Amino acid sequence: MTTTAPPLVVPLVQEHRLTIRSYLPAQDAQSARLQAVTCLLAFAWSGPCGLAVQTVDQLVRNASKFGQCSGGNIGLRVGLTDVDDLLIDVADHNPEFDSFDDAVAGRVGQGLWHVTQYGAAVSWYPHKHGKTVRAVMGGAHS
Repeated sequence: MTTTAPPLVVPLVQEHRLTIRSYLPAQDAQSARLQAVTCLLAFAWSGPCGLAVQTVDQLVRNASKFGQCSGGNIGLRVGLTDVDDLLIDVADHNPEFDSFDDAVAGRVGQGLWHVTQYGAAVSWYPHKHGKTVRAVMGGAHS
């Protein structure tokens, strides 16, 4: 398993970039879920929308808890590719993710493990302002 992913090279046919003001993990996740539902409705994505919303919840909750975002912003991008894959990017302010492989395997926490159980391929990559954790989920037409 690779622990980093390059920035997206597949063009998105639809995309929403959102900012969530971070206060508390549960509150941040609730805000993200509401925004994700709106995006999925606008996209008319053919995949499992409930699992996509749960994926957004887990990724934003993790960013809020571990991403050095308290009082700052969490970036959320939801996009749709031309092959009906849903891309979910969550950006935080912590450039480190030493326990990524353990997190995905469920040995450290359960959030990313749950995301993989929802059918998402999970990766991450650092950037100059922190890191982005990415989940890609296939739609019914993928």
